[in-house]
Amino acid sequence: MNSKSRLASFLALALVVVILAIAVTYASLGSSAPQNDPLVLNGHTPRGVQLAFSLSTGGSLRTSGTIWLNVATSALKATLSVPVLTAATEFDARELGNTLYLTSPNLADASGPVWYVEHLQWPSLSALGPILLKPNSALLTLLANARITHRGFSTTYEMNRTNVSLGTFSPKATSPTLQGKLDLILTTGQQGEFTSLWARLTSRTDTTTVNLNVLAYNPRVSITAPPASRATTPAGPLLNQLVKSGALGSLVLPTQLLQLLSHAKLG
Repeated sequence: MNSKSRLASFLALALVVVILAIAVTYASLGSSAPQNDPLVLNGHTPRGVQLAFSLSTGGSLRTSGTIWLNVATSALKATLSVPVLTAATEFDARELGNTLYLTSPNLADASGPVWYVEHLQWPSLSALGPILLKPNSALLTLLANARITHRGFSTTYEMNRTNVSLGTFSPKATSPTLQGKLDLILTTGQQGEFTSLWARLTSRTDTTTVNLNVLAYNPRVSITAPPASRATTPAGPLLNQLVKSGALGSLVLPTQLLQLLSHAKLG
């Protein structure tokens, strides 16, 4: 595989990671603010959130970065570090108006960056607001048997579940169902707001670990589409090529999450 093909494949991989970040966030999830809790929301649904994100598998897939979600306008911006060959390469991703844009400093010409673009249908991010404000009720069933620890203004819910139905990305219409284990740690702040999520999914052969940490609520960030003249290259063929290649074979996810991803229609 030449360098151009490798870069194209990792662009598609970054596209998958952005979609996963949205999906994982969906699936997980008055008085003056206390000085020791900068994430306090005072009962107000957040307009947006800044997250530190990392995802790794037992295989070669490993990525991390920062994600900004504008819950009010259902827009997303992310900077992701993805290993290309022997070096980490930064990708810039934006999603707004049911369109995903993706670029890298490696994709530039004399006129500026070149953006890959893909139209998709995805649930509105506005539904995330109440979950971020008070994730306890949304996760009550999942955390029914959790070990709960209070430390300072933080509350930690820790649970382990076996016989979880897992699946992988597959070029076939359906992927084989696996039985595995889910280890999950969720933390909330002084007023119950979501602050972090760590999850590890383990099948007989593979492990996937996801980590989300809230860096700030209601951050000041502008999420705009790139110039239309620079966003003319379709990303769909790259994404389909990546799925068919089997490169995501080591990424295991709950079957419910894979079903959610299947509703993110491309094109």
